[in-house]
Amino acid sequence: MCSSETSPEWGKERWIRLLYPMGSGYDCNSFVEHGVMMEPSKKPLNVLIKQLHGNLEVVLKNGYEYKGKMIKVDGHMNIMLEGATECKDDQLFANYGNVLLRGNNVLYIVIDSTMH
Repeated sequence: MCSSETSPEWGKERWIRLLYPMGSGYDCNSFVEHGVMMEPSKKPLNVLIKQLHGNLEVVLKNGYEYKGKMIKVDGHMNIMLEGATECKDDQLFANYGNVLLRGNNVLYIVIDSTMH
């Protein structure tokens, strides 16, 4: 499994190529959204990677919300949150140390979320 933390010898381009290997159907230099070419820094995964160690709110398809500090993310947008809280309908259900959220279940992500 890939980690979003990069060591100094790992450049951004190599990281992107690891996430989008040749033959995967992705072009590392551009991304098409609504028929418009998007620069690499605006790709959803790259925007998320830039928020590493920042506070996020992740809403899952089942309606549960998780808030915490993102400490890891991978190419499938699986996200690990530290100090996470679990809520549904604005009601706090649990406080967790670390949680791993499967990217497949994510409905949307709020970046730079403030902790309540």
